[in-house]
Formats: sequence, structure tokens, C-alpha cells
Amino acid sequence: MQTLVAEILAAWRRADRLTHELKPGTPEHAAATEACERLRDLYRDLTNGGVAAPLSEADARALLSELVTDQ
Repeated sequence: MQTLVAEILAAWRRADRLTHELKPGTPEHAAATEACERLRDLYRDLTNGGVAAPLSEADARALLSELVTDQ
């Protein structure tokens, strides 16, 4: 479960960065904003609902690193 939370957190952070890189008002910006909001809500649902513990950025990076090296 922690790996899933880490992946969602990483995707949320990427989507958030993307919203700042894209020109506001474009379909791409709208899509990135929507993805960011959905990923944020999913992360909060998982961590606030007691399904999984919140992860620090360092914990998320460590879990994702392990996931990459396991493949």
C-alpha cells in the first residue's frame, strides 16, 4: 500500500509542476490542473481515511527507488 501512496504522491507532484509550466487557459493546462486535483484528492482519501499512512517526500522517493530497482 505504501508503494501505491508513493506513486500517487509522485504523480501529484509532477502534475502540480506541470500546471506551472503550461500556459493558463489552454486545454493542456486544464487537463493538468484536473489531474493534479484528482491525485491530491486520492492521496488525501488514502491517508486521511486511515487506509495508508502519509509519506514524507523522502519516504516516497525511497519507495519509488526500490520499485525501480526491483524491475
